[in-house]
Amino acid sequence: MINKRKPVAKAAPKRAKARVLQPLLQVYPGTNFSGPAKQFRGNIGVQRLSSVNLNDDIESLRFSSPTGSGTVVLFENNNYKGEYVKFSTGSVDDLADFNFDNKASSLIATTLTLSDADILEIQQNGLRPNFGEILKIVLRGRMRRAAKRRSAKK
Repeated sequence: MINKRKPVAKAAPKRAKARVLQPLLQVYPGTNFSGPAKQFRGNIGVQRLSSVNLNDDIESLRFSSPTGSGTVVLFENNNYKGEYVKFSTGSVDDLADFNFDNKASSLIATTLTLSDADILEIQQNGLRPNFGEILKIVLRGRMRRAAKRRSAKK
């Protein structure tokens, strides 16, 4: 006599629930956060704000980052070119206070704290659409500047 057992159902492994902590940028077409907000989540670079119907149409913004630090950079021209203004986490109720209302044509938002040298590196090297390229350029520039400082001390 053959003894057949019913297969025992195995419980699926439990997945750990991890929250991905990403920065949040909210931009508004009006001052004091008025008008419909557009939200961007994560480390992002938008080369052409016209692609999301925001070219020269940002007057206020809110930026939060789970790390408590980060940078938003608004550029006057497409592809991260031209004059720029940068902000850390917080709110800006009127970009006219920075002479940048309705001027932004591209932007970067990241949890990194970008220096003016980092931004210059981005502007000089140009970028591909992939935000990872922004991070690589910034980190390469930082390593190069650190090596120059070390060699200057010798």
